Amino acid sequence: MNVDVGLLSELAAEERREVLATMHRHSYVAGEVVFHEGDAADSVHFVVEGRVVARRSSEHGDRLAYAVMGPGQAFGELAMIVRAGRRTATIEAVEPTVTLALRYADFERLCARRPEVSRLLVRLLAARVNRLTEALMEALHTSADTRVVHSLVSLCGVYSTGAQGHSPVSVQLNQTVLAELAGVTRPTANRVLRRLEADGVVTLDRGRVVVLDPEALRRAGARG
Repeated sequence: MNVDVGLLSELAAEERREVLATMHRHSYVAGEVVFHEGDAADSVHFVVEGRVVARRSSEHGDRLAYAVMGPGQAFGELAMIVRAGRRTATIEAVEPTVTLALRYADFERLCARRPEVSRLLVRLLAARVNRLTEALMEALHTSADTRVVHSLVSLCGVYSTGAQGHSPVSVQLNQTVLAELAGVTRPTANRVLRRLEADGVVTLDRGRVVVLDPEALRRAGARG
């Protein structure tokens, strides 16, 4: 199975092939839910194609987006730690998406045969801690306007393809989702995006934001 699963890259070639051979391929259409918050957690998913959005319930019962993941990223990793646990978020495909799922029981058997595979869990948890730490620092130490810019910079990384470092990037998300990701109101997100549009950094289309100049966007985020 020849796929690019970034979090497997540090495994030896033979170990990586064995892990990939144990995974199960799943395909989702845009808008399809991979799993719901509260469902039984029995597998971790690695994104091969497409993108998914993660949502959690607020104290008022609303489901708010807090992360978007694309190829090379993983979600549901807590299933590898807590046996008979429950999903902590709802994951929905935002476009046609393909994942490779590794079940808890298969992971245990792999680790028994090849202890080196347990390093995969360390990498998954390290990536999760890094995401949570960055989100906490953003919430505590940056302004609402800056969080919008930083969220858009992060989404450029998720939506860029190949060596697109300075080329336009089309972020296929609406302003409501962008506002949720940044932890701001939609009017705040719209105001920041309109300012970036006036500066020639982005253009706003129905249901998407096209970043015309990713480098200028990064500079705007650094100034914040």
